[in-house]
Amino acid sequence: MNGNLIDLTGRRFGKLEVISLDHINKNGSYWLCQCECENTHVASAHCLKTGHTTSCGCLYYSARGHSKERLYTTWKDMLRRCGNPKCKSYSNYGGRGITVCEEWKADYLNFKAWSLSSGYRDTLTIDRINSSGNYEPLNCQWATMKMQENNTRNNRIVSYNNETHTVAEWAEIIGISYATISGRLNRSWTMDRISKTSQQKRTVKCNA
Repeated sequence: MNGNLIDLTGRRFGKLEVISLDHINKNGSYWLCQCECENTHVASAHCLKTGHTTSCGCLYYSARGHSKERLYTTWKDMLRRCGNPKCKSYSNYGGRGITVCEEWKADYLNFKAWSLSSGYRDTLTIDRINSSGNYEPLNCQWATMKMQENNTRNNRIVSYNNETHTVAEWAEIIGISYATISGRLNRSWTMDRISKTSQQKRTVKCNA
């Protein structure tokens, strides 16, 4: 075997377990894999490592009929953030070593079953309890956008009138939107000024 080639034999990627090297060409190495459904499949090392290929194709059929579901889109986006370096958000997820657990990566229906048993609603988004941890059952919950904001690793904590809250919490307390408070803080406004200056409503001018 080529000395520069990383041997994937025995490793598991989703439903696929690598059996042996199949061939090498100018695009890289290709590996013969055994799927949990008992079919075999040849996949490139790149597709296996990035999570692009996680089954012989049987996952496509198990997920068929679900592709228009909001939850399915959430699942695909989660896999993309953690496994595709071309994804705009990859640097904040896969680039930081955050992964999707094998159970969810292997089959959308596994993720869907967990979601429905964990309070999923179309108004909620998936949230990692430990923002540096992986996407897995024990570290995930379905949360409102406010909960998401309060859990982000880049959260801004602001103290005012002997109270300390996140920007999302201050938005609810003083009745001014999160975006407005953040914008004013970025312009070096004090919390006293922010709280005493009402939020302006945008007016739309219509041409006759």
